[in-house]
Amino acid sequence: MSQPLISKRQRIRYYAPTQAPINVADVDDLLLSKDHKGLVWISLVDPSAQEIAKVVKKWVGVERVVEEMQTLHRRPKVIEYEGASLIVAVTFSMDQGVVRFGESQLLFGQGFLITIWRNTQLTDETVQQHLEASPQLIARGADYIAAEILDTITDDYTEALLGFEKKVEKAETHFFVGRSQKKDIEQVYQLRRMLLRIQSSISPLSELSRRFARQNTPYIGEDSRAYFAEVADRIARQAELIGALRETLAFAFEGGMMIIQLQQNDITRKLAAWAAMIAIPTAVAGIYGMNFEHMPELSWRFGYPAALGTMAGICGVLYYRFKRMKWL
Repeated sequence: MSQPLISKRQRIRYYAPTQAPINVADVDDLLLSKDHKGLVWISLVDPSAQEIAKVVKKWVGVERVVEEMQTLHRRPKVIEYEGASLIVAVTFSMDQGVVRFGESQLLFGQGFLITIWRNTQLTDETVQQHLEASPQLIARGADYIAAEILDTITDDYTEALLGFEKKVEKAETHFFVGRSQKKDIEQVYQLRRMLLRIQSSISPLSELSRRFARQNTPYIGEDSRAYFAEVADRIARQAELIGALRETLAFAFEGGMMIIQLQQNDITRKLAAWAAMIAIPTAVAGIYGMNFEHMPELSWRFGYPAALGTMAGICGVLYYRFKRMKWL
């Protein structure tokens, strides 16, 4: 009995033109080749380098394709080969406040599709179930399925960005209610860094996807080209949303700093006003406390009440003026 081509964790489906989808343990079980009339869909989750080599060599047979798909990428890319195209899409998710990046690779050509998922909870199983419920979509070919998978990845981007949008709104609220602290400033900095990394990881995928809408490739149909263009527009809108979130954080930070500065100025004015009012009785009491023999009104019967009254009057006038100036 021959050894399976790949481990049990992976999936191989064969879609013949007139049959229901077939689960396959090994592509060789059906003696399939690139000339078959159906569609082979191979899904690999965190595969080993040996598994990738065995699968890819059978369908493309180009060593540099194998090397490319064995590499973990940090940015999206599209590479054209003879009779096949490779799409690399970066995925991301939040795990305890930390962004975890993964990737999805889609290698497709006439009659075959190979998907690789690394360091991500995303798989194409949901897409597979959806398409198998509508066989007419599978009949459109591997190119259409690749566009469908990209659309699913885009949906995951949207869901993850909603979480970031809530974090940005929360940070913005903290700044504008004047309760920002050091930890809030650190959080804004971390959020802006994460959003910049996400934006640089997904925004190039928009233009890369649009390339399929413009190319006249034999194994990419008209419906698929339109689908790729739609996905490209969605990714572009998400990149714009990330840019808007980053600008919102920047405005919130600047606005929060201005509010803090205004509050500090207000406190400074109040302290200056109270210091001025306290300075008057302090100065008068200090002068009369020198105990010189010859001082104004020193022997007057009403000198003490008069000094207190003068101090109170001057302080009252100052308080009134500062109040009108809104320093108090």
